[in-house]
Amino acid sequence: MRQIAIYLPPGYRTSAKRYPVLYLLHGVDDDPETFTAATTKYNNIQDLMNEGIATGKFGEMIIVMPNERTNWFGSFYTNSSATGNWEDFTVRELVNFIDAKYKTIVSASSRAIAGHSMGGYGAITLAMKHPEVFSIVYGMNSALFCFCEELEPNSQNTKAFIKANTFEELLLTENFMAIGLLNLARAISPNPINPPLYLDKPFELKGNELVRNPRIYNQWIEKDAVQMAGKYKSNLLKLKAIGFDSGDKDDSRFIITNNRLLSKKLNTTGIPHRFEEYDGDHGNKLWGLDGRIYNRLLPFVFENIHK
Repeated sequence: MRQIAIYLPPGYRTSAKRYPVLYLLHGVDDDPETFTAATTKYNNIQDLMNEGIATGKFGEMIIVMPNERTNWFGSFYTNSSATGNWEDFTVRELVNFIDAKYKTIVSASSRAIAGHSMGGYGAITLAMKHPEVFSIVYGMNSALFCFCEELEPNSQNTKAFIKANTFEELLLTENFMAIGLLNLARAISPNPINPPLYLDKPFELKGNELVRNPRIYNQWIEKDAVQMAGKYKSNLLKLKAIGFDSGDKDDSRFIITNNRLLSKKLNTTGIPHRFEEYDGDHGNKLWGLDGRIYNRLLPFVFENIHK
């Protein structure tokens, strides 16, 4: 069983009409309560949606927020022999369940996918792989990984990840970048016959230097959203709207770097999109009536989605 939080617009229960749907994906170590639980006014999806509908800033949509957290904090919304087939769950099981149970418009043109951090990575990569399911995508501070910035191959973070023999050992270091890489490895380079971590690593330690394991390293590069954008160009051109943003003061510098690289890649391949850098960190500008969810994400989706 998986928890799914679902926002239904105020008129849903008495209306005979059908509604467009936004699938909203959470970040690593989060769950749907990230979007719904805050009791502070306008710090949750239900307050922002109700306000936006009431004022005419945007219109009625169903919002679906699945729990795709794993015991190692996150699935990265991809199929993995170690953590489960989360891509299949999202684009097939979840969408089919929602369409069968709720008054949705059953069409890709009436479905959007968005997310924050790990959820932004999931939204962008799932949209580029499945334009037959989603037509609109928006990523907020998307954790588009790259071996750059604080994740450079010979950084202390990457070395700590490569040296780790157990998950518990790495947790004790409180090196959250390295913990994130270990979590990502379970999604990208799983190996169910390689205990105790059940994954393969893209580098090997030779002396004090990291050396690529070419086969595993290439598995990681294939899941880099910038590289994927070239492979899935024809799919990206089928999407009605692509948007993403990144705070220029994000403590995770690899995030802003790779979001910039993705925008550059889309520009050079002729794929229309909207990318915005803003004055903020990883999460301080998301909520409230002056926040980016209310002023960027929700209007962007409603403007482009088929009603």
